[in-house]
Amino acid sequence: HLIQQRVNKRINQTLKMSDISPILANLQSTQISMPGLLPTNSDSDSESVYIQSVDDTIHILPTKTKPKKLAFYGSDGKRYTYLFKGIEDLHLDERIMQFLSIANLMMKKSVDSDGKGTVYRAHHYSVIPLGLRSGLISWVDDVTPIFSIYKKWQQREAANPRKDKQYVVMRPSELFYNKISPLLKEHGMKTSDNRKDWPLAIQKRVFEELKAETPKDLLAKEFWCTASTAAHWRQIVRNYSVSLAVMCIIGELLFRLS
Repeated sequence: HLIQQRVNKRINQTLKMSDISPILANLQSTQISMPGLLPTNSDSDSESVYIQSVDDTIHILPTKTKPKKLAFYGSDGKRYTYLFKGIEDLHLDERIMQFLSIANLMMKKSVDSDGKGTVYRAHHYSVIPLGLRSGLISWVDDVTPIFSIYKKWQQREAANPRKDKQYVVMRPSELFYNKISPLLKEHGMKTSDNRKDWPLAIQKRVFEELKAETPKDLLAKEFWCTASTAAHWRQIVRNYSVSLAVMCIIGELLFRLS
């Protein structure tokens, strides 16, 4: 209860593993395999990586369920970061990652219409359920979330407001609910009602409004500014296009199978 009170006091919060679990904090040179570590080559007889110790600092992410970011040090000298999620069953997420792995095997020898080979691959990460209400997710480094690009645009708009418009930076949920709440109210509904019962026409209308308010070239400009040369830009655009196409096809398959 004391830890929960500390979590609720501030948005950006850190906790100590020694306060939460002295047993984990004191682990040294164990024979416990590193959770969810995927082999780089299934044919290789590489040595297993074991947990050497546990980082004492835990970071709490400022989202609804307050997931915790923690790290293990491996016997190979590397640091492995995970996201611990509670109040959620991760078994379905694990199955999705397994499906992506199988899809990668199927696309391993893809050949384009011009006869050239292209690497079609769905990037995935390890999901380790620890029960019906908790689990670990491997932390993915060196990536840029798409919403962070959108947020930067929001901040630029707020810093340089037009004379006829004052822009306010809002979170995604706030943007969405500010638009859909009055529309649901007109139909005698509330946002607390089951989302499956929300009229599809209202949801589509809100989506179209949010889309119209967002610059169409937001991603294109980000790719252009990130690239150091024209060839680099072309590679970035191609990588994004191929990965997006792969995920769209896989998403369609999952939709039809469900």
